[in-house]
Amino acid sequence: MKYKNFRTIARVFGILAWLVGIVVFVMGLATGIAGGGFSVVLGIIIGVVGGFLSFVSLYAFSQFIYVLLDIERNTRRTVRALLEEVETEEVQTEEGE
Repeated sequence: MKYKNFRTIARVFGILAWLVGIVVFVMGLATGIAGGGFSVVLGIIIGVVGGFLSFVSLYAFSQFIYVLLDIERNTRRTVRALLEEVETEEVQTEEGE
């Protein structure tokens, strides 16, 4: 397998997405609760939205790396299959002559 390090990086970003999403969510809630009054609602909104956006962006990046790795693997398989097909046709052509 080529590009093994990218799989590791994708896993790290996946884990990081969960950690950052949870931490931002909890910090937003804690900040809102500590502020009191209107800032409770604002803190909850910021915590939920901020946690969700940070999670989605980091998780999407990790999945994008997996997509690129899959494209690379499928391209490699396609080239290999096409080369085998061409070699088979060349052998058949030589035998037919």
